[in-house]
Amino acid sequence: MRGCRTATLDYVHVAAEYRRLGFGRTLVAAAVARAPSYRWTAPLPDGPVAQSFRARIAMRRAGPPCAHVGSAEFRR
Repeated sequence: MRGCRTATLDYVHVAAEYRRLGFGRTLVAAAVARAPSYRWTAPLPDGPVAQSFRARIAMRRAGPPCAHVGSAEFRR
């Protein structure tokens, strides 16, 4: 079975003293570069710092999980 090719960016952390220097964007770009054909999504995070970062990256909001996620066939 071929999956839906959806990737979710769940979490990015950059220490406070290094924020707003491009490190978070670089981490996101590296993740996307490793799977460029995937449809990338990111949930809306809690907290003002995370929400501010999330607003600045071009990612779709996470939707409902794919039907195959969690199925025995997918885990093989």
